[in-house]
Amino acid sequence: MDPGSYKDRFRYRFDNFFAKGGWAIFQTLISLYIASLILMGGLRILVHFWVTGTFVGSLDQLWAVWLQIMDIGGMENDSQSPLYHKAIGIATSILGLMLISTMLAFVTSVFKEKLEDLRKGKSKVLETNHTVILGFGIRALEIIRELVEANDSEPDSAVVVLSETDKEVMDDFFNDLLTERGSTRVITRSGSVTSPYFLRRNGVSHCKSVLLLNPAVSTASPEEKNQADYWALKSIMAIFAAIGEDTKNFPPVVAQLHYRRHRELAQAIAPDSIFVLDEETILSKILVQTSRSHGLSLVYSNLVGFVGNEVYFSDPPPSLLGTSFGDLAHHFIQSVPLGISDRKGKITINPPMNRPLQEGDELIILAEDDSTIKYYPEPPVTPVRRTVSNLKASAREERFLLFGWSHKSSNLIKEYAGYLSPGSVIDVRVKRVSDSVKKAFEAVQRRFPDIRMSLEAVNTSALQFPATLKPETYDNVIILAGNGDTVDRIDAETIGALLKFRHYIRKLEERWGKPVPTKLISEVMDSENLEIIQQTGVKDFLISNQFISKIMAQISEEPRVKGVYEELFRAEGSEIYLKPVELYLEEIEGQSIPFADLVLAAQTRGETCFGVSLHREESDPETAGVYIIPRKDHHFQLEPGDRLIVLAKDDF
Repeated sequence: MDPGSYKDRFRYRFDNFFAKGGWAIFQTLISLYIASLILMGGLRILVHFWVTGTFVGSLDQLWAVWLQIMDIGGMENDSQSPLYHKAIGIATSILGLMLISTMLAFVTSVFKEKLEDLRKGKSKVLETNHTVILGFGIRALEIIRELVEANDSEPDSAVVVLSETDKEVMDDFFNDLLTERGSTRVITRSGSVTSPYFLRRNGVSHCKSVLLLNPAVSTASPEEKNQADYWALKSIMAIFAAIGEDTKNFPPVVAQLHYRRHRELAQAIAPDSIFVLDEETILSKILVQTSRSHGLSLVYSNLVGFVGNEVYFSDPPPSLLGTSFGDLAHHFIQSVPLGISDRKGKITINPPMNRPLQEGDELIILAEDDSTIKYYPEPPVTPVRRTVSNLKASAREERFLLFGWSHKSSNLIKEYAGYLSPGSVIDVRVKRVSDSVKKAFEAVQRRFPDIRMSLEAVNTSALQFPATLKPETYDNVIILAGNGDTVDRIDAETIGALLKFRHYIRKLEERWGKPVPTKLISEVMDSENLEIIQQTGVKDFLISNQFISKIMAQISEEPRVKGVYEELFRAEGSEIYLKPVELYLEEIEGQSIPFADLVLAAQTRGETCFGVSLHREESDPETAGVYIIPRKDHHFQLEPGDRLIVLAKDDF
């Protein structure tokens, strides 16, 4: 192989040396300064010796040269010197000026390069006990909003967002939409979330928790979802590689994966540390529950997340061991026990009222804040056992209209069919009946022959829409967020359909002279569109992105909360219902009833009451008539139409 000429080899080594970066350039500049001092100083000393024949004053000559190299003003020292010193001084100053200019350019370029690196978000994160979010987008924004609220009582907290998105884009996004941050610092970094190197640089090994955002939205194609799940699995493995095999130090990792097989794979990596959510199933269950119980969406909004009331795990004092679960509720003035976590970690929501509190049990308590949880050795309010009603809610046929079709429509219909009585109706109306939609619908239809189902296409642009659907003949009209390229486009179509339905209902109410009992329920993707939805008069809505984001944020702070939600959404478990107060008490009108008495009345039916919904206050913009965990000594003037908010096995 030809090694090249001497000139080529020199240039090759020269290029390699300067390719090392700023330190190599700095070394070169220092070397040039020293060489200039030696060259010009030696020249001045030699000339001085040639003229005077002595080396006396050589150090003074070197000092003069050094001053002229460092500062052109140093030439003033040669104002009385011989001409030859002045000539050498001029040459030295020009050389020094060139070196100083080069040094300034070097320093400027180093600072510029450093600022560019900072803008790119490549610097190392030196935080501990922080939250790491892997991914970027609306869901990251919603999660950070919840974490800001959760960290409100902390003097200092940090959230690190790692994404392949440019740092400047992320910073601009959060600066525009996240104006209230409290004591929480939001740190953005650009890099690969599947790289152990970048994960280590962002402190994943000593963070409090990790939230892994799936890059594929729920409306994406199956291929995109599949690829996104693989990406998420790779990210989990990268976290494992970054931390090492010591699973004891593995932080809680909260992730959302689309497919069950992928969720099982993720869970198997570190069963005690990885918490995977099934977004489709959760939203389907919530949408069904909220649509069948007017006002339930407000209750869930209060419970899910850190704004409002929260679920806490609390160790009861030893003095309460042996106390039945029913009696425990009366040892709090405001907080309400919802369930028990036994010594093995098994969670039971709304256990039997006679179930005694045992050693190693933790209470699952609904409270405004952990600081408000206070146990009383004796009940602060003694409940009065009032005359209990013998009424039971009777099963009836229900009629539901589902407008639109999305990836979770099949699950949604299955959930409805599991609740409804035989003979109930589920009508699905879509813009176009594709082969895939028809196939999925018929599969569900065959599975539930006792429920009358139909699928038809409708022209939403027709002047008669939605009058031709006769929405007033249904108990509930559910407007689903469909499929689309972006969240904004999906919500725009949802809001457009919602406006048409609402306009038709209002015109009908004007003609009838009385309210139409049909309830409109809408699914929204982006919480930024909440105000628009509220302007339509719809009180029951589900903000999909925000709801899942709140759950993810809660689990990142307290992983055991996931078990509580699993119990609430389990078909065989207790769920949240809003039931008429007439089912609990025979006499309600004209009486002032303390909340402690209502809790006791619900316990006679094996239910846990934790709130009240007052019909006459539904239009109140602040409370909407919903009171969650009021004080036990708070008195209510109840009337027909008011409801208790309870945990129960069924809605009868």
